[in-house]
Amino acid sequence: MKSKGIRIRDGRPDDDEILGVSPIDILELLDDKNKLNWSILELEATGDLGENRPIPEFRDTIENSERGYWIEWKDLKETSGKFWQVIWMTIIGCIDKKNLRSYDTSLEMYESCEIVIEVIDGDYCEVFSHDHTLIEQLAKKYKDIELLDPDWNIENE
Repeated sequence: MKSKGIRIRDGRPDDDEILGVSPIDILELLDDKNKLNWSILELEATGDLGENRPIPEFRDTIENSERGYWIEWKDLKETSGKFWQVIWMTIIGCIDKKNLRSYDTSLEMYESCEIVIEVIDGDYCEVFSHDHTLIEQLAKKYKDIELLDPDWNIENE
């Protein structure tokens, strides 16, 4: 297995019931990963993307594409920082653009992509990466964590 993963459940300091980690928090640690190709595969969030880009319209664009919404590094960071709360989101970063697509299984996605960031039901964030030092950094930064192997949920698919 190339990937290692982490599940983060830390709540916000002001409200422990709301997830305290968002994709922008993970992306901030990845400045050296801007050479990857990026795609948003799934999104349900609240926020303000600006007058010309309502979130429901942006979500529909993502959901109607087999390859997700391809996005440049700078735009990914900027867009991710505009969400107030993320309920569901899947972001993938890949060296090879052909890997920017939807996957039949999570395991295939985790092994094909250099990084996968998922927010699940607004309850927790999972990050899988070929860069094991990133997972170690996240384990030190957050408190309520669980280390994961990429095949932990094969039975759930």
